[in-house]
Amino acid sequence: MQASAIRMIDKFRLDDKVSIVTGASRGIGLAIAEALAGAGSKLVVVGRKIETLQPIAERIAAESGAQVIPIQADIGKLDEIGRLVERTMDGFGKIDILVNNAGINARSPAVEYSEEDWDTVTNVNLKGTFFLTQACGKAMINQKQGKIINILSLTSAVGLPTVVAYTASKGGLLQLTKLLAVEWAPHNIQVNGIAPGFIRTELTASVRADSRNEWVLNRTPAYRWGEPEELAGLAVFLASDASNFVTGQMIFVDGGFMAGSDWYQGK
Repeated sequence: MQASAIRMIDKFRLDDKVSIVTGASRGIGLAIAEALAGAGSKLVVVGRKIETLQPIAERIAAESGAQVIPIQADIGKLDEIGRLVERTMDGFGKIDILVNNAGINARSPAVEYSEEDWDTVTNVNLKGTFFLTQACGKAMINQKQGKIINILSLTSAVGLPTVVAYTASKGGLLQLTKLLAVEWAPHNIQVNGIAPGFIRTELTASVRADSRNEWVLNRTPAYRWGEPEELAGLAVFLASDASNFVTGQMIFVDGGFMAGSDWYQGK
């Protein structure tokens, strides 16, 4: 018999789930971490500075009632990934949800792009993200369930100048999302990606402060920048049982950027 959808709202709850959110000290990662805790999940917030993470963890715990563990880790260093997973398992005994949000960027024209910048960016955005996903995936396979959410980018689908390694890494992460969705579907693990448009964060402050701001507004049909919390609802959905038949997808949260055309002139 087909299940009733009358109580579908219950499927969005994350009670007794354990989530890891990387890059959780600010911006998109922080907003998603707050939302997952608000939906009932136990939480591990990950960043490179424990002095930044500690007060964030304490505030989220106080406001949501969730158990929150802050863990300092650099996703670009594989030995720190192992310690992160080990500490999560020691603290909570399982991993249900992984949000791969940690990412860095280095801007330069392609003809000038350095090997150092290439390695630094791809080590975090693609290599480190994969090996963290692999480690968490092993736990999820043993549990016979899991949710993985990769934070992608507009550059997973379109080319934007001067972000060479970032574009390559986010394009690779999209393909990795699809591969893992297929390979791990038999284990009841769903792997999806959220692709933000232009979001108001500390990392985009320089763009908002110069002539590129007008281009962003004119190219975005909503004619505004997005806010980090506007990605949080989708993250909760993809982390919850409400999305159990959704996998291998890239979902844009972009104010219509990808639906618009190059000649869009704003208001």
